[in-house]
Amino acid sequence: MTIEKIYYVTEAFISNYNQGTDLLLIKTASGEIYGLSPEFEMCTKDIAMVSGLYSPDRPYPQAKWINFNSDIGTVPAGWYDLNNTSISNFIIGYRLESELQIHRFKKNQPTKNNSE
Repeated sequence: MTIEKIYYVTEAFISNYNQGTDLLLIKTASGEIYGLSPEFEMCTKDIAMVSGLYSPDRPYPQAKWINFNSDIGTVPAGWYDLNNTSISNFIIGYRLESELQIHRFKKNQPTKNNSE
């Protein structure tokens, strides 16, 4: 039995391409967290700067993007790695290693008790 990798995902904006992308959250051997855009084969450590709802007022061009290389690796960042960072506020779902589809978390639906 093989255990499948699970990548947490944020939505981000890459100003170089003037478009949005999904970032897979990965962890290097030294413990650094990167957001990897498989679509553009680029990654950044400035995840909080580029993730979340798009706004023209945000400093997207200040984010430093690099071309992905095998030295960075593809080890998924675990929930424990992300939970104590501002990155956890931007996680919108997860992707399994064997799939291309993003599984989005359901947003909290208002109930009678929390909508009053």
